[in-house]
Amino acid sequence: MDAGALSSPEVEARILREQVDSMMRTSRSAAIGAFFIGLGFWTFAWYQTGHRGALLWAVLLHGCQFWRYAGYQRYLRTPDAARHPRQAGIDYSNALVVNATIWGLAPWMFLPDDEPLVSALMMLVILGMSTGSIASLAPHRRALLSFPIPAILGLSSRMFWQGDAAHLFMGAAALIYLYVNLAFGLQQHRLLTEALRSRYEKEALARRLREQIDIAERASAERTRFFAAASHDLRQPLHSLGLFGSALATRLRGGPEEALARNLMSCVTALESSFNEMLDVSRLDAGVVQARMRPVALAAVFRALDRSFAAEAEGRGLALRLRARAHWVRTDPQLLERLLGNLVHNALKFTARGGVVVGARRRGGQVSIEVWDSGCGIEAGELPRVFEEFYQVGNRERDRAQGLGMGLAIVRRLAALLQLQVEVDSRPGRGTVFRVLAPAALPVAEPAPPQQTPPRAWPVLQSARVLVIDDEEAVRASTAAVLRTAGVEVHLADGAAAAAGIACRLEEEEGARIDVVVCDFRLRNDEDGVSVVAGLRAALRRAVPAVLITGDTAPDRVQQARYSGLPVLYKPVPAELLLHTLGDLLDAAGPAREVMHTDASGL
Repeated sequence: MDAGALSSPEVEARILREQVDSMMRTSRSAAIGAFFIGLGFWTFAWYQTGHRGALLWAVLLHGCQFWRYAGYQRYLRTPDAARHPRQAGIDYSNALVVNATIWGLAPWMFLPDDEPLVSALMMLVILGMSTGSIASLAPHRRALLSFPIPAILGLSSRMFWQGDAAHLFMGAAALIYLYVNLAFGLQQHRLLTEALRSRYEKEALARRLREQIDIAERASAERTRFFAAASHDLRQPLHSLGLFGSALATRLRGGPEEALARNLMSCVTALESSFNEMLDVSRLDAGVVQARMRPVALAAVFRALDRSFAAEAEGRGLALRLRARAHWVRTDPQLLERLLGNLVHNALKFTARGGVVVGARRRGGQVSIEVWDSGCGIEAGELPRVFEEFYQVGNRERDRAQGLGMGLAIVRRLAALLQLQVEVDSRPGRGTVFRVLAPAALPVAEPAPPQQTPPRAWPVLQSARVLVIDDEEAVRASTAAVLRTAGVEVHLADGAAAAAGIACRLEEEEGARIDVVVCDFRLRNDEDGVSVVAGLRAALRRAVPAVLITGDTAPDRVQQARYSGLPVLYKPVPAELLLHTLGDLLDAAGPAREVMHTDASGL
């Protein structure tokens, strides 16, 4: 945006308005002083000379002053929106010409030939009035020229008319004085005008910049809403696909078609991984991820990274070396592991030969955690963009095998959450290094590592009654298919009314109770899972265990689900995770559930 584009009619109009308003405000107070100066001037002249021309001049002067004063008041009392500064400036300048002409007539109307004191006073007053007008009229160029020129020319011409050497000198001096004052006044006018122009151009630039920021923010919000809506709509069938696939794989286990089912689930897992990356971004943007800061031994984090990525590195024929030494940092261990894991995964993905080295070194009061790779490297012009969403270096064809380009976007958000600084340096063809600067911490006693427990079986599910509430028929059917493979008795509902009807009918007619509710977060007719579960609990008069399942990734939706107090699973939900979550809820219900079933059976 160039300066010429900012010199718009709008800016010029604002300059003119400010000039006229400033001139009117100062002239109102100056008019009072001019009245008393004129009054004293003609009174002294008439007292000294008794010339009646002084009285006639007084009538002309004071009449003009009252006329001009009424003009100031009328303009200043007019609301801003109704003012016309351009016309007001012209009218004001014309009135000034009349006023200055009256002052210029004073030497012709009552200048005595033999009263040098009156002549000196007249010259002093007219020149002083001209000088004083410069300060109040400098904002407006036309008005600036309207007073001094007629007033001093009248005085100078009368001095030249006298013809003697003294008056000729005073006339010439008056003209020189006029030139000097006009030069000074015009310079002041230019400075004031340029100051106003600079001010309004900056305001216009700031306003346009604000508009561009608003446009960008609206575009970002629209993009977030679009991806959230698209993610929700795509997660629904993917969620069903994963559950159907899991049920199918269970049935085909040990048969000749088991490999087909395994390949199907591999594709589903890849899709779920991509969607979970977008979910991670939404959860970070929503602020539902909380950092729990404490001293962390990097050795423990590096061991976890080695367990997670050693097999992947070996499969790619790459070396993965992790060297933590005895460094400690203050951070959240799980979030730091996720951040470094994204960097290591990214390094392995873009390294064809050689390997990846993860190390740490002390840098002042910080520890620099560094991920080096021997990959293809990144051009300098692309480095500032590598942390953007969906941006991938060297993947213009959007090869899905290389992911979505969300890994480094998550790194940036995690670093902001943990208040860490991330740096990147690269040499094309030689490799890349990412540095994460974390505050150093003093060592503390490490907690004992959690005991590895084998995957749990959930026999409790085989006698459970689960109510599934979802407005999508495919989701209900796929969820039921998975639950029935675990021996669960499943009841399906598409909304709050149907769910309440099923639960109440079971209890009243069959003496059976719903053990756990699986409810979608967003249902038809503006129903939401939190309200549906609350209503169902009120109808059943007990806090039936429940879990929310959602495909929403919009930050506000993620927050609402997270703060509901109910367990939340995000679509697509793996079958194992769903079964384990329900098993945990039923285990937590424990004895209370057994009592309920005993009461229901009448024993």
